Amino acid sequence: MQSSQQYAKTLFEVCHKSNCVELVQDELNAINSLFNKVPIFRLVLATKRINNSDKINIIKNSLTAFNPIIVEFLSIIIKNGQTNDILNIISKFNRLIDLHYNIKKIDIITAEELDDKELEKLSETICNKLNSNPSINVIKDSSLIGGLKLRIGNKVYDNSISYQINQLKKNLHNM
Repeated sequence: MQSSQQYAKTLFEVCHKSNCVELVQDELNAINSLFNKVPIFRLVLATKRINNSDKINIIKNSLTAFNPIIVEFLSIIIKNGQTNDILNIISKFNRLIDLHYNIKKIDIITAEELDDKELEKLSETICNKLNSNPSINVIKDSSLIGGLKLRIGNKVYDNSISYQINQLKKNLHNM
């Protein structure tokens, strides 16, 4: 029985050789969404009332628009009885892509929406500092009051007004 990491690595290698990493990633994210949002899809994969060959036929007949690699991947997961690991495998697959292509995901969390010029300037500065071209996601959070937070991987750089107020409160409390 393979681990989630082994499945993700094998899937990545197959996709890389077939030159379809991005397509498969998009489709795996669609599978992730189906698994989380469509209870009948999750039920078909998880139930013990449907035998594995019937599950595989259901997948093959319902995911006809998907890349054959995805259908084959799901078939293997079903045959090996590891449908509970699908989300974990997808997550590990996405991390392998990020590592391989040196993609850093950055969340910019702001109190107010940034206009295009501000976002472009901030993105350019981040790209220059990191010496890479990260994937940037902008999130609006009015609880910050002002300023912004940057989340780069596991690191958070907080320069929000709410953070500064909380720091001031701590300092005053400690006096």
